[in-house]
Amino acid sequence: MDPRPVHPTPEHTRSGRAAVRVVDVINLSSSARTLLRERVLAMREAGIDNRIICMDGPYVASLRADGIPVHVAPLPRSIDPPAVARALWDIARYLRRERIDLVHTHCSVPGFIGRLAAALAGVPLVIHTVHGFHVHERSPVTDRLFFNALERAAGWCTDTLLTQNRSDLEQARALRIVRRERVQWIGNGVCLERFHPAPADRAGATPVILCVARMEPVKNHRLLFEAARLLVRRGMPFRLRLAGDGVLRAELERLASGLGLAEHVEWLGYREDMAALLAEADIAVLTSVKEGIPRAVLEAMAMALPVVATDVPGTREAVREGETGFLVPLADAGALADRLGRLLADPRLRVQLGARGREIAEREFDEATIVSRLQQLYSRRLAQRGLPVPAALAAGVRP
Repeated sequence: MDPRPVHPTPEHTRSGRAAVRVVDVINLSSSARTLLRERVLAMREAGIDNRIICMDGPYVASLRADGIPVHVAPLPRSIDPPAVARALWDIARYLRRERIDLVHTHCSVPGFIGRLAAALAGVPLVIHTVHGFHVHERSPVTDRLFFNALERAAGWCTDTLLTQNRSDLEQARALRIVRRERVQWIGNGVCLERFHPAPADRAGATPVILCVARMEPVKNHRLLFEAARLLVRRGMPFRLRLAGDGVLRAELERLASGLGLAEHVEWLGYREDMAALLAEADIAVLTSVKEGIPRAVLEAMAMALPVVATDVPGTREAVREGETGFLVPLADAGALADRLGRLLADPRLRVQLGARGREIAEREFDEATIVSRLQQLYSRRLAQRGLPVPAALAAGVRP
């Protein structure tokens, strides 16, 4: 258990106190910062004592510096029984000790552990957001059966199941993870105020392809490298910049070198200055095997960049084929190289698709809208449970 104290809060009783206590449970500290920071700060501004539980990592300190209480828990990255038991014990103790009113879990493994811990601790209200189910269209049948069974088990502890894309909404209903009326679509968005498209004078410069993704199997960098090798063979000039880090980085560096890509690839590591990186790019690419609604794609669209991505659930609801970019089959490196090559050779098409992407981001993927939806959901569900609803939250405050 994390020995450092969380930020002080008022004496807590569920029948009356200054703030409702909400905890978001997610795996990585980087994911907590990227996916939750703005939303949690908005909830705190609305009068909710919103906290985060995540693994220890380099961004815990910065989240705390922003005024967000963070409890570090030994969350595993996979379903390892001893590790799961340790995380369950740690999180359940924290939730019970702090008398948390609402637990909101994210992603598959922390979602499973966090919901069970909330049930063990007697938390009155549990919400889970699906960021793409753990299994996907190409997963082995045994994996699908196992993880779908875990989802149903966690579903017994779930008051409301939220999905970021409509494909996962239909899957959740088909699998009967929770009762149909307890599943709803929430969407995803980015803070548009942070992204200001501005035409850069890049005449004569080598075009830059940017991929923002953790270096893990689900992000499928191998497909990107295979396509990049084809572009090199075709004599296409480009720079491939990779923002992100992870367990596969050393392996991917060796792979890129073996494919003759060393002079074309730039390894940026984990970065927080996404707007600046996107401003220096010409094309965004994402080759994931599954997604919820990928923030990397939404941020690229917000910066008026065309996107080339794999045609998988979640991503296909953000990228509009031939309108904001291109979608390619999951295992087709040739198709990926063709679409990237087309954009590399046609600056005007890049501008056209990028401008349309910004329009759609403004209309459909504004994070302020997502926060407002969550505030309304929290307000409604807290009231249904007989818990106090902060006045600012009940009024539907927007960040």
